[in-house]
Amino acid sequence: MREIFLDTTYVMPFFYMDIDVKGFSRKKYAEIIQRIDKIHISEISIFEAKAKSLQNKSKEVLRKFNEGLSILRADKRVVIHGYTAEHDRTLNEMLNLLNDMDIIDLIIVSQAKEIGILLTEDRVIHKHENELGIEVLNWKSFVRYWNDYMYAFSDGF
Repeated sequence: MREIFLDTTYVMPFFYMDIDVKGFSRKKYAEIIQRIDKIHISEISIFEAKAKSLQNKSKEVLRKFNEGLSILRADKRVVIHGYTAEHDRTLNEMLNLLNDMDIIDLIIVSQAKEIGILLTEDRVIHKHENELGIEVLNWKSFVRYWNDYMYAFSDGF
């Protein structure tokens, strides 16, 4: 797996925030993420994560968020996507999904379509995977996908 686009849920661990995902392991996540060539994130996910971090107004949480943001911005493997005219055109082609998906999800999906693969726990996005034209993974399928990928490129293959 050379590239992955992360939904907000999977951006939050970079800011030392816990996520509620069945079977999620920070250790396994870090192991996989460290081996991916390009990690794509929507800038809107950073805003969402910041808003969630403000629910706990401790100075430690705020410091950790700032530290995580500095690390993300400095990592050459991380691509932070702003909203462009191309993303807007892609989003406009998906407006039929607006009754089912919120605008933030549509923005993230419009950006993820450039990469072709999105890691998310959002059930509505998973439900519309075929219509979206991208591969949509959850934690369980992400780990399985990664294990299959590593096996294919191991010496034993």
